[in-house]
Amino acid sequence: MLDKIQFLLSLQIIGFCIFGGATLLLRAGDNRAKRILGWGMFLWAFLAAIRLSVNLYLHKPKEAFHPDILIMGALVTATLACYVIEVLRPGFLTCKRFFLFISPVVFGGLAYLTYRLSGGEIHTYYSIREVFEYLNMDVLLRMTVFLLTLFYMILPVYLIARYSKDFNVFLAENVSDPEEYDLEWLRKTMIILIVLYGFYLVLLLTNTPLMYVIDKTVLLFVWYYFFYKALFLKVVVLEHSFKSGWDLPYQEDDNDDDEHRVLSKRYAEEVSAWFEREKPYLREDLRLTDLQRIFPISRSYLSQLFNRELGQSFSDYVNQFRIEESKLLLRGGALSMGEIAKKLDFSSQQHFSRQFRTVTGMTPSEYVRSLR
Repeated sequence: MLDKIQFLLSLQIIGFCIFGGATLLLRAGDNRAKRILGWGMFLWAFLAAIRLSVNLYLHKPKEAFHPDILIMGALVTATLACYVIEVLRPGFLTCKRFFLFISPVVFGGLAYLTYRLSGGEIHTYYSIREVFEYLNMDVLLRMTVFLLTLFYMILPVYLIARYSKDFNVFLAENVSDPEEYDLEWLRKTMIILIVLYGFYLVLLLTNTPLMYVIDKTVLLFVWYYFFYKALFLKVVVLEHSFKSGWDLPYQEDDNDDDEHRVLSKRYAEEVSAWFEREKPYLREDLRLTDLQRIFPISRSYLSQLFNRELGQSFSDYVNQFRIEESKLLLRGGALSMGEIAKKLDFSSQQHFSRQFRTVTGMTPSEYVRSLR
């Protein structure tokens, strides 16, 4: 019974990956990250199909560390790592860098193919214990590909942990609602996938059918969540291209001469007056680059203008106006909090409440009660 459930779960994984991959590719447009993940889901469907074909007979022992599964698994995790890189640094993965990044998997697969075609000794293993009973080239090549898989799984978590803080600062200076671009969900999801992979390795020692079913079920739900978040994740559209390197756009230092300070103050006054007059904070997905259409100055200069002259990041400055506008709407009483959050382009009612509390020291509900 449990083997049949595993079989049905495998079919569901294949179907979901084909559907998810096609959906991401159709909705990707110019979004390279979605295109990479879309092809990655097709690869995962192919991996699941290989797994199913290797262990087609349900009542026979499951083959462990099959070379085809190992190589495809490494390719899938490499594609996931490419997705994370593209989200963090759009445009960094040129064709040359992409093929260089996945080349260890390609060379590992070619090395194993060469070994197989040259008549090398190949064994079939049904547990990790059996793998370590042999120390030949077959085992070494499989373990090399396995270690590559671990590397490609751990790398995205490291990149997000290492660079997400700088990325969040960059977002705060360029978009009005950084939470819509938050990558914390991605870090947590990658950690869960690593844990599930480790759990799968433990299962190879026990070969317990019930644990296999639980592992596949949880994995399927994690991938549903990953697909949903990736499908609706906004990607920052930048003038800056990361093709030239990994670093974020360089912030030029202002000159400290009197003429420059006077000019900065004048621009700051013009920006403040424009915000009061035109209310751009009511626009959906307001970005710093939108201001460049109004004020003929560079993005880095505008960013410094907010931080130095107005004393806030771009996102904090916009949120301050949105919160003041929300107070007027709350006093009017015509709209619910959810409607106000949507009208002012907050990502959710919860996010609106958090931002309101940050600015005013009280929640929207507490503010309404204070008016009575």
